[in-house]
Amino acid sequence: MVTPTRLLVQVDGAIGWPPRGVAGLGIVVRNQRGQVLHTHSLRGQAATCNEAEYQALIAALQLVQREFPQLPAMCLTDSQIVVEQLAGRSAVRAAALIPLHRQARELLAQLPQVQLANIPRELNRLADALAWEGLAGRAPLLRMTR
Repeated sequence: MVTPTRLLVQVDGAIGWPPRGVAGLGIVVRNQRGQVLHTHSLRGQAATCNEAEYQALIAALQLVQREFPQLPAMCLTDSQIVVEQLAGRSAVRAAALIPLHRQARELLAQLPQVQLANIPRELNRLADALAWEGLAGRAPLLRMTR
């Protein structure tokens, strides 16, 4: 495994259908060569997909801050809205997004070597799968193996 000098951090959030107020959050941390260093799947609370996307980004930024504080990182998300709002090109109008937007901006300010970019959904499949695992848990997998 190559010692990381730069990180690629992929994030995704999922709320499922119909939305139940629960979100799955997926995070993939890779080194500069694309090798997976860390994956994380967890649950959050969200009523919309944009809330879930923000929560996934916040969880990833907290993970980078805790585990890789000295490394520059490119944080990749398939949420164009999150990227545009955090870049200041789009307004944050939804009341539920305002505190999430503020928290994400604060974390980005504390991590000056972290950049944010939008990628196509098809390039974010592992983070998406982890988000759905966080949403559903491992119960479906366990049912299949019985």
